Amino acid sequence: MAEVFRLRFKKIPIHMYENFHKIFSGSNQNTINICRNCGGACEYNKIGTLLPGEKEYMAKKMGISVSEFKLRYLDILKMDDGTLVHVLKLGELCPFLNKETEVCECRDFKPIICKIYPVVFMVEAGKVHFTIDNWCQLSKNKVCRNYFKSAIPLLSSLPIQIEWFNHVVSYDNLYFDYDQLRKCRKGKNQYAIFTLEELLSLQRDPVKAYRVEASNLEKSQVEMYKIKITLSRTDCCQEIEELSF
Repeated sequence: MAEVFRLRFKKIPIHMYENFHKIFSGSNQNTINICRNCGGACEYNKIGTLLPGEKEYMAKKMGISVSEFKLRYLDILKMDDGTLVHVLKLGELCPFLNKETEVCECRDFKPIICKIYPVVFMVEAGKVHFTIDNWCQLSKNKVCRNYFKSAIPLLSSLPIQIEWFNHVVSYDNLYFDYDQLRKCRKGKNQYAIFTLEELLSLQRDPVKAYRVEASNLEKSQVEMYKIKITLSRTDCCQEIEELSF
């Protein structure tokens, strides 16, 4: 019998993506210099997750079909309850990073969760708490830290369901072994499905991931922003994707 999974989240309207990218560029000369010196550690340790409706927005910006976009750039992460979340291809450097020029080829419409990093989030008691990830070198520069903090109100204005945050928080703040992820891809389809259990088994120690000693990590106060999310399932235009095997 074919096994069918569904992905059900309210799509963020395309005009809201357009507005976000017009207001927040995600980089400036300060951030570019720091990222260059860092070597882009997040490019081969973290997982890039797309927001609901973001694949449609990005495919439109690139002038290709959603089906082609998924085959080229995405995998699926299957959560323990069967919910599906779209992620950038696992075990590979960012598919939008030009390996020769080291330039992001989707900078003007980059996945928002990637664009706002080092802004990360936690979920507690029905609220989303946005913080700055102190693992990232950008967090250690006051100007850059404040720059990314400025994106938090804009991010919080997007109509993202609490269910999406609840799923993504289970892996978003972790670090992964891309070599092992590549091996795990063998035998999977081009548009591959990974289970959350598979992904969590391939974690990397955060200190080793950044190649620094724990004693050298700077301790700083965490800024926290709380957003109360209203749970609503009845008024949502739902995105439904079926996969059969």
